[in-house]
Amino acid sequence: MSYNYSLWEEYILNTGNKVAFFRKFNKISLNTLATKTKIPFKTLEMMETASLKMITPEISKLATFFQIEPELLLTASSIIEADKLRQLDLIFHLFNQCKDIKTLQQQLTNWIILTITNERENWQNSRKESVEALCKINRAQEAQKRASARDKKYAPFREYFKKVQRQRFNNYMKLGKKLTAHGFVIWFLENKAGEIAIPYRQSNRKSKLNQLAQANNREFKKAFE
Repeated sequence: MSYNYSLWEEYILNTGNKVAFFRKFNKISLNTLATKTKIPFKTLEMMETASLKMITPEISKLATFFQIEPELLLTASSIIEADKLRQLDLIFHLFNQCKDIKTLQQQLTNWIILTITNERENWQNSRKESVEALCKINRAQEAQKRASARDKKYAPFREYFKKVQRQRFNNYMKLGKKLTAHGFVIWFLENKAGEIAIPYRQSNRKSKLNQLAQANNREFKKAFE
């Protein structure tokens, strides 16, 4: 392959698709490239207009054909950092002094691969953070789903428990007495537990029922305020 300064300059400054660049670099048509690489014409046409972020089998085939690293065909995704630009300026400065095209070719190739490798590492780190964030969101969503499922499962019992408590609360009010949450729970377990399944474990049943009864009592009292 013969390299020239203007094509490398175009490659570096162009942050878009690189497949078309290397095809033109090798002075080859899409039809010929499709025939030689056995990649469908439509696929190549799409690749020349798409943003290529990952190394695919097609990109590997093209890289082998062009005799380059696959990373060189990926789309540039960010602004070039200042230190990389300084390195590039130095490369061109040295070239202007010695006019050694082969050295320029090698230095530019190394510079591009290094720059893309760094960008790839940044992308991988960013992807890892994104995946972790998505996993965290997914765990939260799954927890919400489980809570919603439990709430739906316990709803019939809560409604029954509240209905019985309301009736007993109203009866106590008529008699001028006060129905405590704890007192109602004891009465409920002794007199109503056999009429409906209580969806709480035996170990924390009384605690859960007391919490329900306390919340219900607060609601009942507000109705009389």
